[in-house]
Amino acid sequence: MNLSKSKNTLLFEVNSVNNYLKILVEIKNNVQKKNIIIDFNELDFKDFFKDLNNLFKKSKKNKKSFVIISSDFKSEYYNFSVDIVPSLQEAIDIIEIEEIERDLELL
Repeated sequence: MNLSKSKNTLLFEVNSVNNYLKILVEIKNNVQKKNIIIDFNELDFKDFFKDLNNLFKKSKKNKKSFVIISSDFKSEYYNFSVDIVPSLQEAIDIIEIEEIERDLELL
């Protein structure tokens, strides 16, 4: 498992189904306390969309951010109910923007 930590954000890199299943427990344990970024550059996240959508909703309910990185970003992703971006920097930007909005009580 490749996991990076900052004071309020966890980054998970998913490179196989087994890897995803292992980190899913860690994600579920932290989704209410930390912002989550999941890097799916090596695996198609659509196979796990139901789980990810539920985690996204739980994260938002607890005023945390949940972002998926997929380098093969497609315009159809705009129709999904989760935040999907093509790069790590954009994921970090989304989290920073959402934290500012929460501080200003806009979210």
